[in-house]
Amino acid sequence: MRGYGVVVVDTPPALRSEALEAVLRAADYAVLPTPPAPLDLEALVETVRRAVRPVGVAHRVLLTRVDPRSLAEALEAQTALMEAGVPAFHAFVRAYKAHERAALEGKPITGFRGPNAREAEADYRRVAEELLRELGERALARAEGA
Repeated sequence: MRGYGVVVVDTPPALRSEALEAVLRAADYAVLPTPPAPLDLEALVETVRRAVRPVGVAHRVLLTRVDPRSLAEALEAQTALMEAGVPAFHAFVRAYKAHERAALEGKPITGFRGPNAREAEADYRRVAEELLRELGERALARAEGA
């Protein structure tokens, strides 16, 4: 992986996944996507406790497939994660048909034009900005500590 500043790996969400374990051991940072549904959150919190924390990798949960008509569910999920001691992004990704349509056309959401495409793109931009801000702060803290 030499020559790359950032490598993104998508693994199966299974707690006992060998791929997940290998990626976590090699990672500097893990983004853990999940829908805000209670059962999904419960499984994710267990994965954090049993797989992510023992490795010691920095991590943050990203709420995805958030129903744009029910943003309260995402806010409740963020609160539940905070109460469980699991860090979560403030930004989240709402579920729009634009995601499916862009994929069907073979386009990233940034290149798709259609209903809710701008909102979908804005969600990912907010996540990227938050992630880059945190990674920058971590790099600065490491440089100051060196």
